Amino acid sequence: MHYSLSWSGGKDSTASIILAHEHQEPLDSIIFVEVMYDLKNGISGENPNHIKFIREKAKPLFESWGYRVEILRATRDFLDFFSRVIEKPRKNMDHKGKKFGFPTYGRCGVKRDLKLKPMDDFYKTIDDEIIQYVGICADERRRLDSLHKQNNRISLLEKYNITEKMAKEKCEEYELLSPVYSYSKRGGCWFCPNAKLAEHREIKRIFPDVWEQFIGLENVPNVANNKFNVFGKSLYEINRELESEEVKLCRN
Repeated sequence: MHYSLSWSGGKDSTASIILAHEHQEPLDSIIFVEVMYDLKNGISGENPNHIKFIREKAKPLFESWGYRVEILRATRDFLDFFSRVIEKPRKNMDHKGKKFGFPTYGRCGVKRDLKLKPMDDFYKTIDDEIIQYVGICADERRRLDSLHKQNNRISLLEKYNITEKMAKEKCEEYELLSPVYSYSKRGGCWFCPNAKLAEHREIKRIFPDVWEQFIGLENVPNVANNKFNVFGKSLYEINRELESEEVKLCRN
């Protein structure tokens, strides 16, 4: 058996690693997949504070505990995903020949192509049955019900009756709570339509040139999915809100 954990750096998957360490659970590999926004220029899709936490704090500690930690990347990035030309549309034939554009709601193509594929490719190199630890807490009953229907997937958080609140406290105890929790309830790609204003604010502050490029994607011609968030604000509206905040701060 090869026991592996898909690690996002969030509280639940990090707490799972801590539990494995505390209870001497078998753990052969910890897999973190870094989704890239711009691979050529080294711009991560992860929040800069989060990826620094992963690389400089959490990974070295886990390796000092004796764990194998792999940071994987796909050979493509978000800009590739955005610009790829649709040759065989599944539904809307008007999309043929257009660039794909922003990820759509439902089944995320970015997750499929840029996160799950590198992980699947890694697992193909393992010549053994793989057991995956999944970061689902004891109080997430609906997700656990779904997990129980799957083979070879286990939640250590459920096994040791760790709730979401307790998972966060466990990370704090080991000083392994990602800095993203200081301004957001979630991690993940900063270019995701589900990202909150606080996450956009951080990217605009740290990478102003990248942010300008990103909001400009809504104006690229011949794009099938040209709206950043079909149910929410456009990038232009988000940027105006952030600029309004900056003006107020300057006045104060």
